Amino acid sequence: MIKHWQGFIIKVTLILSVVIILTPTTSLAKSISKQQAGAIQQRLQQANANALVLVGKGKQPTIISNQAIVNGHQASAINPQRLFPIASFQKTITGIAIQQLINRHQLSLDTKLNRYLPEVANSEQITIRQLMMHTSGLADVNRIASEPLTSEKANWQFTMHNYQVRSQPGPWHYANVNYGLLAMVVAKASHQSYQRYVQKHIFNYYNLPNLKFFTQVSASGVVPSLTAAQHHRLDPSEKNNWRYLQREMSAEYGAGQVLATPQGYWQLMQKTLLNHHGIGHQYQHIHFQLTDNPYYGGIYIHQNAIHANGSYAGYACTLFADYKTKKILILFSNNITLKQCRQLGHDLDQIYFGSNHQAFPY
Repeated sequence: MIKHWQGFIIKVTLILSVVIILTPTTSLAKSISKQQAGAIQQRLQQANANALVLVGKGKQPTIISNQAIVNGHQASAINPQRLFPIASFQKTITGIAIQQLINRHQLSLDTKLNRYLPEVANSEQITIRQLMMHTSGLADVNRIASEPLTSEKANWQFTMHNYQVRSQPGPWHYANVNYGLLAMVVAKASHQSYQRYVQKHIFNYYNLPNLKFFTQVSASGVVPSLTAAQHHRLDPSEKNNWRYLQREMSAEYGAGQVLATPQGYWQLMQKTLLNHHGIGHQYQHIHFQLTDNPYYGGIYIHQNAIHANGSYAGYACTLFADYKTKKILILFSNNITLKQCRQLGHDLDQIYFGSNHQAFPY
């Protein structure tokens, strides 16, 4: 929690109210200008997004919070210390786990999937690299499980039956199953469960207590969605928002079963992908074909710029960062769609990083 506020600005309009919190740290003051903070504030107002933006560099971000009007009432602000379903942001965690195992020479990018999971179709042709890049030729089937899956065995069984062969390995196709299979590889190669590996070698190793698997938390500890009940399109008969979210997360083993406080995920990025000597430095040297979407390890990569998205019913998040400057912007919202989040994120990216920053079409 930020103890000292440099500025506390409340701007009330007929639509919504906005709160900007700026820390007094000198490095942060240099990493975002008052003009940029004001422009971000204005764009959040225009979008009526109930959102939290973490922006800047270093250990403590500048936090910009916006309270939207939902159903005629002012919504509660997103608490930066409360757990948020980060959805596909978890792919960065699975990517880090795989990269750690590569660095320990326990596997390589050219390792074939059939070394660990020979029962997977085309596993003798699919490499770890192709799973990391979404070029395995596999596709998802169902995007929601029939019930919450709370055991490793149940997750494996669901994942092994929730894919289809779309093509031979090579063409790019975004699919959660790629990261579900990578999670299984982590377990096989490390001789422990995926969750135990991540807990020990990522959450504990980097001192990240504010990242949790959904089986470790209750609904009361999670940022509530303001619109989830309107978006139960995968199963309109499900009336319980928390159970619906658990079922969505259950369909994304290794790809969307983690919750994090906004500041917790900020710390993960700072300690891993944006660390000068961290795994992110290795990601910069990944070679992409001209026909590839430049995706690896849970993020899109364009030279020094990186980007990722995540969403569930009633939740959306997006991030933009720069390897060279170590600056990062992360947006969390609990009342806009992924499409709206992408557009809003693009606008905030241009405000903070500038019009010359690499534009991401995804």
